[in-house]
Amino acid sequence: MGKPFDEKLAQSVNVEATGKLIDLAAEAKVKRIVLASSVAVYGPLTEGLIDENYPYKSVGDLYGDTKIEGEKIALDKAKEHNLELVILRPAFIYGPKSPSWTMIPFENIVKGMPIIIGDGKDQLNPIYVDDVARAFAIAAFHPKAAGEIFNISAPSSTWNAFLGFYAAMSGQKLKRLPAGLARFGASLAEKASRLIKKRPAVIADMVGVMTSKADFSGQKAKDILDFSPQISLEEGMKHTENWLRQEGHLKRVSKALVTGAASGLGQETAKALHQAGIEVWASDLNVEALKPLADLGIHCVSLDVTSEASIQHALAKVYQQTDYIDLLVNIAGLAKPGALEAQDFKEVALQFEVNSFGPLRLTQALGPKMREQGYGRIITVSSTNGFIVTPFMGAYSASKYAIEALSDSLRLEYKPFGVEVILIEPGAMKTPFADRAQAALEASIAKAPQAWQDYLRAFMKSPLWGTGNASNPAKVAKVIVKAALAKKAKARIIATPDAYGSRFVSMLPAAIKDKIFISMAKLKPKGHQA
Repeated sequence: MGKPFDEKLAQSVNVEATGKLIDLAAEAKVKRIVLASSVAVYGPLTEGLIDENYPYKSVGDLYGDTKIEGEKIALDKAKEHNLELVILRPAFIYGPKSPSWTMIPFENIVKGMPIIIGDGKDQLNPIYVDDVARAFAIAAFHPKAAGEIFNISAPSSTWNAFLGFYAAMSGQKLKRLPAGLARFGASLAEKASRLIKKRPAVIADMVGVMTSKADFSGQKAKDILDFSPQISLEEGMKHTENWLRQEGHLKRVSKALVTGAASGLGQETAKALHQAGIEVWASDLNVEALKPLADLGIHCVSLDVTSEASIQHALAKVYQQTDYIDLLVNIAGLAKPGALEAQDFKEVALQFEVNSFGPLRLTQALGPKMREQGYGRIITVSSTNGFIVTPFMGAYSASKYAIEALSDSLRLEYKPFGVEVILIEPGAMKTPFADRAQAALEASIAKAPQAWQDYLRAFMKSPLWGTGNASNPAKVAKVIVKAALAKKAKARIIATPDAYGSRFVSMLPAAIKDKIFISMAKLKPKGHQA
């Protein structure tokens, strides 16, 4: 933020340097000076349409008072040297590198400090920094600008709306301070400073800046310079948000790609992220099933996580609508149970393709941009099968063990680059996932060797599916959203009540676990079978 703005520095920059620069400009035969002043020269105002004829008002505010002195010395020096002087009084400048109306309020909001005085319905005239720069360029050459003073302003906004943009970016709630309390505190601080014969850092009257209904007119600049701001508050705040992200000031995800979003947990997660204010691209192989999400305003794209070409094609469409994705949520999953000895190897490989290699492919596609921008989150939905193995789910469990290992490695590798990797570990959920797995098993039983068929049928009816204690996927979606928006990412998050029990069982000795699963799956010996 630079040096503290003390009295010596304010006088040096805003007053003394102004006079010296005009003297030097005159020596260099410069014809026109454009001075950057401020609407602060009018002092704190409570109401009215304020144009350039409004008189100076000094209230002891260091910035406003030195701007008044700067204008006066500029007028005197311009007259002395017979120079053309144009004075511009910008209103509330915000945007990249703006300290007063971007960095300071943004940082205070992030810290959770009270930022609004009163109800926030009072107004200000925020103007984007590029518009202000354009006004200076026009004033430098416009033939009718010489000798004039112009407010450089934009349409008024409320403090709730203006500061609300920063709150939304940072995921924080706006905190308020009662106007009476703010005035009382400022008055005490001012009196205390005067008692010790120091210039007050806080002036009670300046509370009026944030409890004002005054409107700074830019009509003169429009009439004479044909200047009007071109960048709306919404557009300017988008540019500001992008800059805050690029500079590393803003580390909150805002744009997400969700896989497996056609149903179940994927669909609930896409909706929950959308409701949390995150722009979502929902993807699935079955793009027709994404229509309910499209109806909510969620972007939808066809994507096959097993195909590199499909991923690249999907991302090309995504990048037509945005320049970055900072949240990847890997939910697409597949389970094809069976006896490993007899299971079609293509089914085994497919589970790895979807559950393990799919998330890795997407990470390799999206990770480089996250790494370059210095921030991003990769959330992968694993399973209790990622830390515990049950009979006939060997291939599925192996694929989930694999994604847990890959995620652990990625978490460490990405650490220097600000990219965070999170595993979500749910147990059974009330989604079509288990039904599809059981249907796949049912279809394969008749093809299995006779020795396995009775065991597979028993497994179909066993409590190992966990459907009796299955959780609502909407609740798990909330866990994912919380992980996405948390200030600090956790490596692993247990997402359902039954998963805690599974985690406990996973820590038991193998002999005890074997007895439990053999009993539940009814894997009792039946003698030698061909």
